Amino acid sequence: MTSTALHRRHLLLRAATTVCALLTACVLASCGSGSTPAAADSTPSATPTTTAEAADVPGSPGPSTFTAGSKTLAVTVTGSTVTPAPTTVELPVGQTLALTVTSDHADEVHAHGFDVEKEVEAGGSVLLVLTGAEPGEYEVDMHDPVLTLLKIDVR
Repeated sequence: MTSTALHRRHLLLRAATTVCALLTACVLASCGSGSTPAAADSTPSATPTTTAEAADVPGSPGPSTFTAGSKTLAVTVTGSTVTPAPTTVELPVGQTLALTVTSDHADEVHAHGFDVEKEVEAGGSVLLVLTGAEPGEYEVDMHDPVLTLLKIDVR
């Protein structure tokens, strides 16, 4: 294959990845439009692949797309109050959780066991895309103040 053909192929793959990321952002925006944050199953029509990366919600879609079995959850932090109250979310091995965290103060969100740390600005939101790779119970938290947002039970 010539270098020109390889370059074209690379550009096509990059364009396809960008389109998938934009579709994911649109799906997540439509899933999070309710007034009360809650866990729900989603069935977007995007290509069924997953990654364990985090992306900022406003304006910068991540490289992630979700399978039909993916879950979404939105958590809001106001002062030291977490809404909905911290709970344990069951996540089958290989499935993905798209977690949106909105906070009234700047902090870092840590997803232990997934090796994901993401900064959230005061009044901002952050998206963490977490894929259950290893069985176990993992905590998602913030440190200033110390808050447990939820636990993820990967089975």
